[in-house]
Amino acid sequence: MRYTADTLNLVIMVFIWIVVLLVSLYAVVKSADYFTEYSEKLGLALGLSSFIIGATIVAVGTSLPELVSSLFAVLDAHSTEFVVDNVVGSNIANALLILGVGAVVARPLSVKTSLIDVDLPFFFASMALFVYFAYDRVITTSEGIFLLIFFLIFLVYNIRSESKEIVREDKEELAEMKQRYAEDGDAAEHIAHTANKKTALYVKYGAIILVSMFVLAISAKYLIDSVLTISALLNIQSTLLTVTVVAFGTSLPEVLTSIAAIKRGNHAIAIGNVFGSNTFNVLLVTGVPAVFTDLQITDLTYVIAVPFLVIATFVTIFTTFDNVVRKWEGVAMLFLYIVFLARIINII
Repeated sequence: MRYTADTLNLVIMVFIWIVVLLVSLYAVVKSADYFTEYSEKLGLALGLSSFIIGATIVAVGTSLPELVSSLFAVLDAHSTEFVVDNVVGSNIANALLILGVGAVVARPLSVKTSLIDVDLPFFFASMALFVYFAYDRVITTSEGIFLLIFFLIFLVYNIRSESKEIVREDKEELAEMKQRYAEDGDAAEHIAHTANKKTALYVKYGAIILVSMFVLAISAKYLIDSVLTISALLNIQSTLLTVTVVAFGTSLPEVLTSIAAIKRGNHAIAIGNVFGSNTFNVLLVTGVPAVFTDLQITDLTYVIAVPFLVIATFVTIFTTFDNVVRKWEGVAMLFLYIVFLARIINII
């Protein structure tokens, strides 16, 4: 078969932009990973509990890829549909992959009562509010403000709900975290050394967090550019790439962080990741871009992805409500994610 010059140029351009997409996704994941790790260390150094670290600090850090890429999509590329595509795809991946893989690895995955009492109601309420706002296929500025207000309520309630029971439950996890970070040689210094060394430690962690955020911003810009360019070159919907490749890639920090926590026996971080990150995504990641402009919802997302988000949400609630996610339930959730991918790319 003979190829024309235009065809060869197209193949070369697609290949180059696929490389850009993969590299930018990798940079997004790694920079978010550094942000999460050192935010966790900083939270530990400041004396926060593992519950607060998992449900707020780590959740914010692992949601940064979605937030930063969504802001670039709206403000730089003027691609408003990217935001909902990314949030819905990421939340489906978070719920089904983190709990699915976690249950298979942990066999079974334990869910603390404190997480169900505090995070699960907001997890469900935020999804219900988001789906209600998405019913008319657009998230307006006023709806974005309501999402941000609900996010602030969630954040305040989450922090103030740190009861004596939760503090007591966190003691073993905090001891494990201190032991793990003590292997670095610097992370335990805040416990026994001078105030000057504590300050230097805070500055070090803060600098790494800022650098990781800068790298995250740059890589997110190229991520958006690559998605839009590949879609234009191949004449396909950008939604298809966003809901599958980008959503999966930006969910990797949550998946990897949770798997590492589960292997260390810290199931609270993993479960807190699902509840916290998904709540942050629909409230913060959707709410902030919506303040700048109305967010459009494509037909593919509205017809397939949003209904599947509802399914994933109810599956998450039902599997965690009895304080344990069993191995067979995890396998079923992984199968559901495969079904979602097959449906979104029109295989089934």
